[in-house]
This record gives sequence, C-alpha cells and structure tokens, in this order.
Amino acid sequence: MADRTVFEVPFVMGAPRHRCTRTGRMYMPATYRQAQQAVRAAYERAGGTNHGSEPMKVSVDVYRPLPKSRPKRVESEPDTVKPDCDNIAKLVLDSLNGVAYRDDASVVVQSVEKHPRRRDQKERSVVTVESVAE
Repeated sequence: MADRTVFEVPFVMGAPRHRCTRTGRMYMPATYRQAQQAVRAAYERAGGTNHGSEPMKVSVDVYRPLPKSRPKRVESEPDTVKPDCDNIAKLVLDSLNGVAYRDDASVVVQSVEKHPRRRDQKERSVVTVESVAE
C-alpha cells in the first residue's frame, strides 16, 4: 500500500522570479521563503515523513474565491488568472525538498488542478503526497 499524506495550506502562491541586487547577488523574495516554510510545516503537522529517493506522486488542488467585483449573477467561473499551474507546482515541490523526499527529481507524477473560482469559497491549496508503489 502506498504511503499517502494529505494537507492543506491557507493560501495559493506560485514561485516568483529571482530578484537581483545592484551587486548582482540573486535571491528569492521573503514572501516566497515564508510560503515554503508554511508548506513544510503543514506537511510535518499532517504526519508526513521523508521517503528519501522513492518515486513520488504530488498533486495540488487549488481553490480560490470569486472577486467581490464580479456581478452577483456570476456564481462561478474558471480560474484562468495567475499564478500559473507550473509556478504553483514549483513552490510545493521546492518546499518539500529534504522534508518529503531527498530531491524533487524523485517526483515522477505531478498534477495541479485549479478548481473553478466560486463565491464565498475560502482560498486554499490541498496537497497530496504519496509514494508510488512499484
């Protein structure tokens, strides 16, 4: 039976571009590093373990509310606004390096689904991490 951990983080964020100082030093913004820490902490609170170099499957389900500016007659619409699915996956995969697996190269299956934005829905990301049974 495959080992499976499901956890939720109360935000949706994608990986931003690297920033550069005047001297040429590259760094990631503080908000990104804080988001990574929140994902790691949520995984550990859910009882997740380090699987080393085992093949892994990671899926992310994204839920976001409709903006209040949308007309009342609109109850839901497809989530086609930023962040992009690949950037959302990058944040989650990079965050779990060394916590759920040795390196994100061991992730053999990944999926990100942005569910339709609905009125009065709270923003959150539900992440499932499981080992792939051989």
